[in-house]
Amino acid sequence: MPFFLSLFVFLCGTSWFIYGLLGRDPFVAVPNGFGCGLGATQLILYFIYRGSGSKKPTSEDSLEVGLSKPNQTNKQPNVNGA
Repeated sequence: MPFFLSLFVFLCGTSWFIYGLLGRDPFVAVPNGFGCGLGATQLILYFIYRGSGSKKPTSEDSLEVGLSKPNQTNKQPNVNGA
């Protein structure tokens, strides 16, 4: 998930949570309080895992088991016996 989307979801939830607290409206404060907490959790997880990018497979790595690599030909025995 993009960082700025997570940041602005957190900021929007926080601002509506504060608005609900100031207006003493639990129907606005409670759901946005949960959203604020979940947005903070999302940002914390983003900062923990931001440096660990996914490893892109090289041409030597095969993602499928039993399949040959793209530039190699592999003679497999004919199953039908013909």
